[in-house]
Amino acid sequence: WNDETKLWTLVLAHALDHEMLIFTSPDMKEWTLKSAFGKGLGSQDGVWECPDLFELPVEGSDESKWVLLCNINPGGPFGGSATQYFIGDFDGTTFAPDRDASGNVPTKWMDYGKDHYATVSFSNAPDNRRTVIGWMSNWQYAAEVPTMQFRSANTLPREVGLFKGNDGQIYASSAPSPELLSLRGKAVTDVKSIKAGTKARNYNLPSVNDGACEIVMDIEPGRTSDVTLTLSNHKGEKVVMTYNPVEETMSFDRRESGVTDFSQDFPAVTVSPTFGKDSRLSLRIFIDRSSIEVFGNDGRFVMTNLVFPTTPYTTLSLSADNGKAKINNLKIYTIK
Repeated sequence: WNDETKLWTLVLAHALDHEMLIFTSPDMKEWTLKSAFGKGLGSQDGVWECPDLFELPVEGSDESKWVLLCNINPGGPFGGSATQYFIGDFDGTTFAPDRDASGNVPTKWMDYGKDHYATVSFSNAPDNRRTVIGWMSNWQYAAEVPTMQFRSANTLPREVGLFKGNDGQIYASSAPSPELLSLRGKAVTDVKSIKAGTKARNYNLPSVNDGACEIVMDIEPGRTSDVTLTLSNHKGEKVVMTYNPVEETMSFDRRESGVTDFSQDFPAVTVSPTFGKDSRLSLRIFIDRSSIEVFGNDGRFVMTNLVFPTTPYTTLSLSADNGKAKINNLKIYTIK
């Protein structure tokens, strides 16, 4: 329902034509096609589906913008399915996308992992929040994942916000919903500050609840070239996450994460821009039996990736190259 126009608005994915059709109706019975958006814009591979359209305030300003979610398969940044989005203005009938300094409509991604798709939001969430949940898999291998009794899960709920990047563009953030704090159990590790160098600092991950846990930390890289977080078990299965403060990127390597041979598309390294204001990086990492969700800088970037270790990861190792990085406020919580 659009209070401005006093009409219902419907956004329909014209899947194979890679566009969104916008209809309006006074009564939800008779619908009129008002406009189309998207031909030739964004990722044009596969199909467009699962659209969503909503308005949000831009952090630190009096401005508000509209977000048009457009899920695609295939055509994601690392192959297969993913969620792209467009920022722009909506007058009730037509969506007009923002353009960059070159006059182009940039392609933007809600999540820089391989396993985040079909994102949809909820209206009328508490405190006027815009909460979204995605499907945590990828059509490249969704039917082949080595699981029993289930064939995928949803992501954790996330609160969408808008912020202005260093390039002047407006981007969407996805921060963990505040209700997730209630899942925290005991803090099995609580370290105020350490320095990590070439010799790794190791911390035990909780064994209760099949190793499900939340890891929180702030990283001050200093002059280091890379800061590496490794999750591993005694079988040598591991996930390697590397923060490069020079390139301002975070990578997630799951090629040795456990069972990976069920699909040639599963072993992968995903990479995300960190959208930082400076080189410092804050992280919240949620580990479940077969998934890891990495939220950085209050959700300015997210990476969601499935993993299938044959036994839970038991160790977090922190190291840095070419100097020492400062790790502050490191906490590891069990998850109830």
